[in-house]
Amino acid sequence: MFSGQQHPVLDPEILEAIVESIPAWLGVLLVPTTYIGSVFVIVPLIILAYWWAPDRFGVWIPAFFAYYGLMASIKSLNSATRPDIDPAVGPELFPAIFSTWYGHATAISSTSFPSGNAMVPAVIIGLMIVDLRISTLPRRALVGGFAIAFVGFTRLGLGVHYPIDVVGGIALGLAVLGVVLCCRRHLENDVTAVFTLAIVLALASVWLRSGGTGVPTWEGIQGSNRVLAFGGAVGGLLAWQWGERSRWRFSTSRLGTVGSFAGVLAIVGLTYAIHLSITHPLVSMLWAGVVFGGVIVLPHVVLTRDDVLVPLGVTSA
Repeated sequence: MFSGQQHPVLDPEILEAIVESIPAWLGVLLVPTTYIGSVFVIVPLIILAYWWAPDRFGVWIPAFFAYYGLMASIKSLNSATRPDIDPAVGPELFPAIFSTWYGHATAISSTSFPSGNAMVPAVIIGLMIVDLRISTLPRRALVGGFAIAFVGFTRLGLGVHYPIDVVGGIALGLAVLGVVLCCRRHLENDVTAVFTLAIVLALASVWLRSGGTGVPTWEGIQGSNRVLAFGGAVGGLLAWQWGERSRWRFSTSRLGTVGSFAGVLAIVGLTYAIHLSITHPLVSMLWAGVVFGGVIVLPHVVLTRDDVLVPLGVTSA
């Protein structure tokens, strides 16, 4: 789609003017704020939300993977280069302990379009606007809309995206949000539908990366985005289907619940150890599937106080 050194639509001078107009105090604020659109914040957020209320927030996890798969697919279609512009602030303004975080926020090598950090807040913050019960819907929309826009602005201020990347990312994120809400409104099992969509989008990324013809190639599965999106979505869908069919009753006894809980943790820990030991796309895919399968199952086998004490012959007061 896009190739070469010159980014389409916008001239670099426009981004340079934006970066140069940012005062130092605002530039310092941009670095931590940009992480609102990072997997380091989004993934723990959606996991904790799901664990807090699986019925209310169950669709958040597949919605994230739908974003991930779509982003990987679009990035597979283009080779738009990143801006060659320095961020509004340098690393010298931050403590040495934050040097790695600064580097991750400002030194990125993936293709420029779309901005993932702008795209995913449009999906997840959009779901927060709809699903949370804090204040009123108009106020949530106002605050959430500002947050989405400001996270997008951080990508400009740090010089890592052109405006078209940010605007396009937000638009694509809102499109994903619209599909998720449409599934929720018209389908009986919206979580299954969105997980399926995520798998299709991740497979599309592999297929496009393979040249768009024939059987997907080895090159097609290279790259963490498409591998993690596909593995996580498949693992999550299988766990969700298993839970739905068993009505989330994995054991009828307290001792069985203890065993189920320990088993989930053991399997996740084992696959993580393998993932650290073997650097291979298929291993990463397996790890993502097991982890998010465990994430889906875990709140339904979590231990209560009685689950721990009764098998030991201790009666809680």
